[in-house]
Amino acid sequence: MHDARSIRLPLVAALAVAAAGSSAVAAPRCEQSCKAETAACIGERCAGLGGAARHACLETCKGIGGCARIGTLAYVVSKCTVGGFHQTLQIRRGDCDPVTVLDFPEPLARPDCALIGSVRFGYVSSPIVGAFQRIGTSPDGRHVVFEVTDDFSGTTLLPPGQQNGIFIVRADGRGLRRLGPASRDPAFRFTFDPATGDVRASQSPIFSFSPDGREVVLTDLGPGPGGEEAVQLFTLDLVTGSRTQLTHLPVVADRPVGALVLLPAIYAPIFLPDGRIAFESFGNLDGSNPEGSWVEFVVNRDGSGLKGVPLPVALAGSRVIPIFGIEGGGARRRADVLSLPGTPVNPGAALFRDTIVEIFFVDGKNLLQLTDFRRVDTESPTLTPDGQHVIFRASADPFGTNRSGTCQLFSINTRATGLRQLTHFSQPEYSVAGCYAFAPPGCVIFPYGGADPATGTVMFYATCDPFGTNPYGDQLFAIRVDGTELRQLTHARGLATEPDGTVSTENIGPFAYSAIVSGQH
Repeated sequence: MHDARSIRLPLVAALAVAAAGSSAVAAPRCEQSCKAETAACIGERCAGLGGAARHACLETCKGIGGCARIGTLAYVVSKCTVGGFHQTLQIRRGDCDPVTVLDFPEPLARPDCALIGSVRFGYVSSPIVGAFQRIGTSPDGRHVVFEVTDDFSGTTLLPPGQQNGIFIVRADGRGLRRLGPASRDPAFRFTFDPATGDVRASQSPIFSFSPDGREVVLTDLGPGPGGEEAVQLFTLDLVTGSRTQLTHLPVVADRPVGALVLLPAIYAPIFLPDGRIAFESFGNLDGSNPEGSWVEFVVNRDGSGLKGVPLPVALAGSRVIPIFGIEGGGARRRADVLSLPGTPVNPGAALFRDTIVEIFFVDGKNLLQLTDFRRVDTESPTLTPDGQHVIFRASADPFGTNRSGTCQLFSINTRATGLRQLTHFSQPEYSVAGCYAFAPPGCVIFPYGGADPATGTVMFYATCDPFGTNPYGDQLFAIRVDGTELRQLTHARGLATEPDGTVSTENIGPFAYSAIVSGQH
């Protein structure tokens, strides 16, 4: 039996050989500006304080500085100004300053900065109006794979000489190499009805790596059973660059979900720990889904064995919520969001849904309800790597510590006990929209990948402003699973009005993260 290290080492060696043709450059020195920023904040804010006041001040400064024990974090920074739309891809490892991998100059055309900034949601807006699409970090944190293309943006975003395509780069920014062309299936879906002003969108900008780190899975266009072109599953070999079509699925139409979401034919393909691939679809792909329900499918790594895996039904009238299930589904043990019959306590908050949703833990055919908040915005569960806890978002107030109705991060164990509120974001006004507060008051949170097994750190994306440094934007944060050591990892400006009266915005996303592995730092 091979362990993870024996599997990954050949890949690392092969990638090193593949990149040997590029000029040798010394690894960049690890600058740690977060330490200097923390020290400067302490000197400015905390002098003369003592006791609890000093402790709170120190924690605030550490949060602002952003030093944190994290693995490899890759993210896009998008800046919209009167000059154009400017994007950079950056990679941060631990406390080291991020290195810039690609920096696209501002094109002649630009989108509406005020509109982009008002949403405070670069994770969605960036793939739609920008050049960076899918992104992923390898399981060992040593490589980043990303996709750039402006084929779907409606304007020229790539500078002269920059190819579109899928690329791989080392986490220190060296060894950039093109693996092949970009996918012809966009990483997002977007529609706008000018008559009603309705916008529907969804995105799946993550490259999922195989357990051995050698391949990523993606969607692209390919021949279906009758030769017709349809969305299919492909794997991309990171050493050879070869792309293999796994499925020959029929055409499945995109489907709207409520007033805001448009889901694609194949959604969020991911590798499972056993090497199979899971994805979600409304299609009747194996003959087991003639009613067109939202169903998870699994397929072997060689494309064989396609089958649907419908979830158990909790109660009569309950159903799976398509867009807020766990990342990494398809395993025997997982968490999911189900809607339940009844009247929610905060109707109208979710904009496109007025049903109660709760978090459930699925273990094979067994289903256990973990929450009972009776709200419309208890969502986005991720199972921790040890399989013992679920981290999720909600605007509930089970402990009397969230009277502002702000979106918070919670954790609970898979036995439905040990509920804990991890974050304590607040604002003076009550947040009627809860976890759908795309505009103040309130904020939006999305947890990512559960807890780091090495450090107990949870990575999450949020529009919240715990330190007074993010008044109208989005950032990446880290927090320990016990709710301590909240750290702001990025410092994008968000929406701002410049001295000359023009509007600019700087947002984060898409992004990907790999936890710390032995010997990485």
